Amino acid sequence: MNDAPSPDDIASRHEMLQAGLDLLDQGITVFDADLKLVAWNQTFLRLLDFPEALARVGTPFASFIRHNAERGEYGPGDRDVQVAERLAAAASFQPHTTERRRPNGRVLLLRGEPLPHKGFVTLYSDITEQRYIVGLTEHQNIQLEERVRRRTAQLENANANLTRANAENTRITAALQ
Repeated sequence: MNDAPSPDDIASRHEMLQAGLDLLDQGITVFDADLKLVAWNQTFLRLLDFPEALARVGTPFASFIRHNAERGEYGPGDRDVQVAERLAAAASFQPHTTERRRPNGRVLLLRGEPLPHKGFVTLYSDITEQRYIVGLTEHQNIQLEERVRRRTAQLENANANLTRANAENTRITAALQ
């Protein structure tokens, strides 16, 4: 009796898994111990503007990094150094969380976690709106603090004027008696 799944069963499972991954609003990649692509979703490609041609099982991690470096995703600098630094970090298989502002203004949160046997999974979240709200809240807080400071100064000035007027009234009253 053969309990091994048939090629059709394997293909069907793969299609179901890929369809599920593509429904996520976060991008996801899985790289093996040799830093070769194992799995990804369409959100990953969309968030990072990668061409479909890169999305193949076995694509080296370095290909994605080189693609980004060549189009200026990592800012000015030596492209080979940028690639080498990122490859060395990936090869360490350490957990990491980074925020990156893309040239198009979008802000991405990248969270990588090592897998057993030295592979890693990375989640890519678009946090542009959250960063906008945080920035807006900070700006509004600064404005509010400034309004409170100005109003406090006005009230302190009014209080000082009232104190002087009251002292003057007391002096005049004493002089009239």
